[in-house]
Amino acid sequence: MTEPFSFLAFEPDGPGLMCAVMIIVEGENVYGWYTGPAGAKFAAAFFVLDRYYSTHETAFYHSVEDDVYDDWVLAYPPMEIDAGHHSPVPGDLCHALERAQDAFVAEWLFYCDDPAAAADLEWYRKRSLPLTHAGIRCEKLNKLKEGEVVWTCASPGLDLNIIDFLRERWPLDYALAS
Repeated sequence: MTEPFSFLAFEPDGPGLMCAVMIIVEGENVYGWYTGPAGAKFAAAFFVLDRYYSTHETAFYHSVEDDVYDDWVLAYPPMEIDAGHHSPVPGDLCHALERAQDAFVAEWLFYCDDPAAAADLEWYRKRSLPLTHAGIRCEKLNKLKEGEVVWTCASPGLDLNIIDFLRERWPLDYALAS
């Protein structure tokens, strides 16, 4: 398995964490996990971009819940037929994807309802930074490139076209303008 890539976006004058994405490229496919605000909810799901690096149309699947083994849906291209509900992730990759997601979350994120996040919560509060459901660990915020509106951090070598593809199709509020 290749080394995972990461992408994070944070809006300091808005909702705070806009998205956190972990990506693994295996051959022509892209596997990963994303989380962030989606309307009044905070979404998290595993995903597959099937045949992303091929001449065929890419299919975008995501898990219904935040579980690589549970039900999945075909989100793109829109089809009238039932695409099935089984995970499109090969069985041997499921464990690796889950471990990579756990490591990514442990390194980058904290959840507001986690008692172990008290120091991060206090750090955000003292700086009047926005926080809803989850945030980027305080010691990691300096890794983000401060932009005018949204601060971002992308792993070196990450194909940012993957992020653009996701932003056009995922349910998160961090979407490309129509």
